[in-house]
Amino acid sequence: MLIVLIAGAALGLIVWRVAGGTRHPVTKVQIEREVSKRPRGGHVRLTLCNQEVVPSQQTGSHPPQLWTCDTYIGSTIEDQQNGPSYEVQVRDGKIRSIRQVPVR
Repeated sequence: MLIVLIAGAALGLIVWRVAGGTRHPVTKVQIEREVSKRPRGGHVRLTLCNQEVVPSQQTGSHPPQLWTCDTYIGSTIEDQQNGPSYEVQVRDGKIRSIRQVPVR
């Protein structure tokens, strides 16, 4: 009986892990951390991201969240200069794409 109980608990844990358990949506801090890893050629001193809110044309659809992120590169504040800008697409609580866009 004890073996059946342990096997059932193990099976339940495996199913929970495969199904993903509870998922938390990605946060602004996580997005900024991921974008900070992108630029090459300098120390990213600061990354600032803002969510773009665009009204949906369709009702009932779940459009992706769009974020724009600007990076600032330099080892000190005196050396700091604008780095590349990025557009981040978030869908279903996960970062789906990060692409470089022209500096704004």
